[in-house]
Amino acid sequence: MRSDLRLIPFFADLSDDVILAIEKYCRREHYSRGELVFAEGDFGDRMYIIQSGQVKVISEKNGSERIFSYLNPGNFFGETALLTGEPRNAGVRVVIDSDLISLGRQELQELIERYPNIAVEITRELSRRLTRQIQSPVQQEELNIVAVVGQQAPVLAEQIAKLTGEEVFLFDLGGLGNMPVDQTTLSQEGVQLARGGQNLTADELPARLSSLVQDYFWVILAIPLRPSLLTIKAIDLADVTIQLADAPERWLTQAVTRNFMVVKPEPKRIARLARKIARRQVGLALSSGGARGLAHIGVLEVFERERIPVDMLATASMGSIVGALYAAGASVDEMKQVAQLMQKQTNLLKGFSMWDIGLPPRSGLVRGTKTLDYFRKILQNKNFEDLELPLTVVACDVITGEEVQFDSGPIADAVRASISMIGIFEPPRIGDHFLIDGGTVNPVPTSILKDKRADVIVASSVIPGLSERMHRKEQLKTGKAPNVVAIVMGALEIMESEIIRQRAEAIDVMIQPDVAQFTISDFDRVEEIIQVGREAAQRALPQLRQLLAPQPRAKSYAA
Repeated sequence: MRSDLRLIPFFADLSDDVILAIEKYCRREHYSRGELVFAEGDFGDRMYIIQSGQVKVISEKNGSERIFSYLNPGNFFGETALLTGEPRNAGVRVVIDSDLISLGRQELQELIERYPNIAVEITRELSRRLTRQIQSPVQQEELNIVAVVGQQAPVLAEQIAKLTGEEVFLFDLGGLGNMPVDQTTLSQEGVQLARGGQNLTADELPARLSSLVQDYFWVILAIPLRPSLLTIKAIDLADVTIQLADAPERWLTQAVTRNFMVVKPEPKRIARLARKIARRQVGLALSSGGARGLAHIGVLEVFERERIPVDMLATASMGSIVGALYAAGASVDEMKQVAQLMQKQTNLLKGFSMWDIGLPPRSGLVRGTKTLDYFRKILQNKNFEDLELPLTVVACDVITGEEVQFDSGPIADAVRASISMIGIFEPPRIGDHFLIDGGTVNPVPTSILKDKRADVIVASSVIPGLSERMHRKEQLKTGKAPNVVAIVMGALEIMESEIIRQRAEAIDVMIQPDVAQFTISDFDRVEEIIQVGREAAQRALPQLRQLLAPQPRAKSYAA
């Protein structure tokens, strides 16, 4: 054990007589991934030093895990309870199979009395650890070991390096086969490739990984399609397992017990996968707003041109029409064509081809059957599960007032529900809900993006403040009372403005097209409205680029 102790930084500077004394007191212990070394609140009778592997220091109160730090070989833990005699103030769970050296309470006290240098080393490490926790008190679970089945593993590694600016180690465990790889290009992008990993044994892999995660933020394990002891061990130790293929292999679905994803090996999908793993996903909320919502098309046009990614969408009312088309794969030009047709389909003189007037009106002027048929046509009868991008559509239960979110089933039904303005459309019944306009409950649904764990939250809001709306200023000048439709629309505007004021969520970038000059029924001003969307998105580009630029982290858990 003496030679092993010398390899641990904590013991490196101690004299031979101290190492010899420590050796007599030490006990070796082995823990597998997922095992709890000790729990928060336990009585502390031993401290631990990591010889190989990785652990995380956690609190699991209230059923949720909070991570305080990750510890690697050379780090120690559990000493506080020994020195104070108090219960453990945190738990420790194994991340990579770990070999630990432990010391009991009495042994530690005797060693400190005989060799004060040990107390000095403990004090130094506690000081470093306290500094790290002050700078970053609670960490997210790190997904830094990724097992990949598929020969596009180098592409994923390169994407992660570009996104984060952090070094990536691509460890070939036989998954790349004889495929030629341009190591020079990979190295220039921040990816270090090592081949021949298939010669490791399953028992040797944990120690190798625990060494790699000290030097690299990301370790990508390229594993072969067929199972082996090494492959199964790699999957067990990986934080995420990915198969780059059209469909999953059966054995993988059985072998992987957590965080398994199957992604088609296409460049756009791999780039989106990299953002998900690197926690750089961009969520975009598209607000309600009637015809003003056509400005969202201009925003998306600039995003496409400037390569600003969108990884998930949350939409309300008019934003749901634009968002559903975009998520379904419609191009900006195709969305413009739909917008231009809407001015005819919502025009009274053209026969309201998108509307079916109910006479006498019951719970709305428009029954909505033609509207639903129209949405089914332009969305090609797709379900949410068929979409290119994750989409959530918001509506409101008119009876209970609760927010209803749609992210599965027919998209057209959800969009029809979300645009159902009070008094204009009959509320459709879906399940147990009678639904009205999503803008009445969550007009700029950034809260959904937060719940879905978007990392960068962007809102496109076409809901100006009440005092900014030109048509209200004109109404005041006339001194005339508004008509029935204007009263309904005015009530909705007041409601939306108040909800936005009260439900302000954490938004990283707010894009606000200058739509105060337009009304919610100005479908005959398509190009003007789209243009103000372009201008607003253009103004937001510097802030967006700054947020999406690589931001390499400092190593926070190195020994």
